[in-house]
Amino acid sequence: MLKSQVERHGDRITATANSTARAEQNGTQEIVCKVTLGDESRETRRNLTIYSFQGPILTLSAPSVAEGTIVTVTCTAGARVQVTLDGVPAEAPGQPVQLQLNATERDDRRSFICNATLKVDGGILYRNESVQLRVLYGAKIDRAKCPQNFTWEEMTTHVLECQAWGNPDPELQCVKQASKVKVLAGTPFVVRLKHHGTYTCHANNSHGKDTVTVVVNVQARNPAVVPVLVVLAILGLITVSAALLYVFVLKKHSVSDIYYVNRGSTTCLPLRSRPADQRLGEESS
Repeated sequence: MLKSQVERHGDRITATANSTARAEQNGTQEIVCKVTLGDESRETRRNLTIYSFQGPILTLSAPSVAEGTIVTVTCTAGARVQVTLDGVPAEAPGQPVQLQLNATERDDRRSFICNATLKVDGGILYRNESVQLRVLYGAKIDRAKCPQNFTWEEMTTHVLECQAWGNPDPELQCVKQASKVKVLAGTPFVVRLKHHGTYTCHANNSHGKDTVTVVVNVQARNPAVVPVLVVLAILGLITVSAALLYVFVLKKHSVSDIYYVNRGSTTCLPLRSRPADQRLGEESS
């Protein structure tokens, strides 16, 4: 019997009861509501399904392991729950499922997913859980993205495109074998003659290292280009000077003029300029 609270509303009464479902009550339970008035009784019945959906619980034997370590992945859930780990189902509902693998760098950041299903009262309930594995491995240089021979022209900007990967993230630097000149991979820089030579590129982290030899050929700029430019500049200066001199002399002659005094009269007259064609005509006559 449930402890009920009865309320009266005119010619109607309402009974309300609260109950907590317990694990041992899993399954279908029948709820009966019975009303008695005088010597007459009536009742109504409803089915209540109680279930426990525990999990799924997905665990790794270690969340972070070194390359070459055996890792166990386990997925469990409560009774009557069917679990499937990365497509591999458990043998029966309520049973766990496990996977084992030899961790490699390809498993780094790999996600495992466990799906759980429970059939309840003709329907299916779903839950899932995921976990990610971290694999620690040594640094490696990508040979495909780090050509072993470069040819660059002096005073041009280039990038040494070498790349490395690993977990933890590695450090990568290239050092010239003779002079210890360093070139930062992936960073643009202006190529100079001092960069010509053979470099050793090192990538390393706490789990290993890798080395690649790179040859950088720096071509000097054509030395004949500078004298030619100087000669062209001198010729241009001479041409411009000659042109300016010609224009200056021509302008000086064009503004010069001849003035004549009329001696037949004692009256002072103002001097005036005559057109050049008129002066030429008078001189010829």
